[in-house]
Amino acid sequence: MKDLRTIRIFLATLFFILAVAYLAVSPTIHPIARVVAKVQIIPSLMAVGMGAVLVWFAVTFLFGRIYCSTICPVGTFQDVAIWLRRRLGRRQRPVRFRQPAAVRYPLAVIFFLCLLLGVTVVPFWLEPWSIMRNICGAIRPSAQEEAWIELGIGMGIGVVAGIVSAVLLIVCAALTGRGYCTEICPVGTALGLLSDYTLLHIEIDPDKCINCMKCEDVCEAHCIKVVSRYVDNSRCIRCFDCLKVCPNDAIRYQIQRNRRGTPLVNKVSDAK
Repeated sequence: MKDLRTIRIFLATLFFILAVAYLAVSPTIHPIARVVAKVQIIPSLMAVGMGAVLVWFAVTFLFGRIYCSTICPVGTFQDVAIWLRRRLGRRQRPVRFRQPAAVRYPLAVIFFLCLLLGVTVVPFWLEPWSIMRNICGAIRPSAQEEAWIELGIGMGIGVVAGIVSAVLLIVCAALTGRGYCTEICPVGTALGLLSDYTLLHIEIDPDKCINCMKCEDVCEAHCIKVVSRYVDNSRCIRCFDCLKVCPNDAIRYQIQRNRRGTPLVNKVSDAK
């Protein structure tokens, strides 16, 4: 089961490289790179390609937010920033569970209303593929000039937006881990509505857990609370970091919901 993390990292790296090649070099660089663009949720929705959207909703029902950890280039961009923070920064404080911010739902409602009404400014700043397009455009503006013109903005504004987006993502990743994915991203919020009902989900086995806190320490989504044996699957992005660090196989990616097998308190009959 711990190999799931290795597979996820391989696929995320592959999709990220192809996405950058598509956006920063040319859409015709390789046929597989064009596939990466076609499987992004919001671009598919905007192109009236409901097939990809329905497929991702089905995948999320089965496996959870695999899209966020593997396909979305902004998610991988944050993972790179987190990796660099851990390697180059000072010793980090352990990650701890944090209650979800209520702002994520209003942001998602505003975002999808803007999509429906054709207002581009909010999707331009919040939608993951748009953010990655702007970041790549800051590297090679000519590659995204046509897309920016279609949105009614100039190259200068597009480049500035890319630089600002990159800086904000790096700062957000340094301070909150995957905070953009769990608190801001409207696509992640929409997928999170399904994640509590997925077939496969992350569960803590209460009889095997030894309270080492390692899974909570590495959870950049801040969605694991060891003391309560709780995982907020609506925010869990399925990075599988927690599975790798658990020394007792107490946290698993499984179908069934765990129930405590060993009671903590046994009923004692009253003395006569």
